[in-house]
Amino acid sequence: MTEFIGYPIWWGGAVWPVNHFVTDNDFTGEKVIPFATSASSPLGSSGSDLATMIGTGDWQEGQRLSSNASAGEVSS
Repeated sequence: MTEFIGYPIWWGGAVWPVNHFVTDNDFTGEKVIPFATSASSPLGSSGSDLATMIGTGDWQEGQRLSSNASAGEVSS
């Protein structure tokens, strides 16, 4: 199964409710794709920080989506 985890970027990292969501769940055997929304902040290391925080799942490289992302950008 593939899990998509989306979140806004706050001060260069995932918002704290996402941290709690990630640590409260087990992603063993799951492919996890993080994505973030932001007008200007880059994804930075937030995806790999979440992967390190939980330690389970096959975390893929994430992507930052701007507020005006096209359908093609979202699906790629």
